[in-house]
Amino acid sequence: MSKQENLWSLKEADQAHGAAKGAAFRAFKQLKDGLDEGRDYFYLRAGQDDSEIETLKNRGRIYENSVNAILLTDTGYAALMDFLED
Repeated sequence: MSKQENLWSLKEADQAHGAAKGAAFRAFKQLKDGLDEGRDYFYLRAGQDDSEIETLKNRGRIYENSVNAILLTDTGYAALMDFLED
């Protein structure tokens, strides 16, 4: 599936940064207004993207209790990592 290829989930960002669960989500919420959906991230919505969300769960890429999913592109991921490192 194209949205999942070469993208980072927030769980993967937490793990890559060695952060506690939810740190990447909290950072994303702070940065969201400066990011562009479709360029910096993709938002997968429950009820609309259920099969994609389930695939991410089955692959362990998102947290089991996730309802929706956010997938970051390289630019979104870089912005998130910069924010977390500050």
